[in-house]
Amino acid sequence: MGHQELSYQLAKRRKEMALSQGALADIAGVSRNYVALIEQGKAQNVSLDILTRLASAIGVTLAELIGESEPKDRPIPAALRELGLKEELSFEVVDKLARIPKRGLEPQTVAEWRRLYRAVRPYLELPSEQESERRSQHQSA
Repeated sequence: MGHQELSYQLAKRRKEMALSQGALADIAGVSRNYVALIEQGKAQNVSLDILTRLASAIGVTLAELIGESEPKDRPIPAALRELGLKEELSFEVVDKLARIPKRGLEPQTVAEWRRLYRAVRPYLELPSEQESERRSQHQSA
C-alpha cells in the first residue's frame, strides 16, 4: 500500500461525504491532526486498527481504502429503495445508506432504514439537498 493511494482514497471519500477532517476524526475516534497527516501522505506505519476505523467511518472496505480493489456495485435492498421513493431521497443518499458498514443485522424494513437514515442524515446529505430541505421547511412554516 502506498501512502499516496491511502491519502487519495481517504480524502476523496471524506469530501464525497461532505465531512470535515474533524468530523471524520470524531467518527473514527482518532485525532484531526492524524487524519490530516494521513491525507497528506505524511503518516508513517498507520496501524491496522486506525485504517479499519477510518474505512468504517467513510463506508468503504479496508481493501477499497488502501486501493487494493475497486468498489463493487451493491444492490439496493427493497425496503431501502421504498424509503428512498417515499422520502424523495437522491440516489447518492440511498447509495451511501446502502454502503454504510453495519454491525449485526442490516435493516430489513422501511422503518428500520428510516431510523438509520435519521441517525446519519447530517453526514449523508449533499449541501444542495440540505439547502432544499431548509427552503421547503421555511415555505411550509
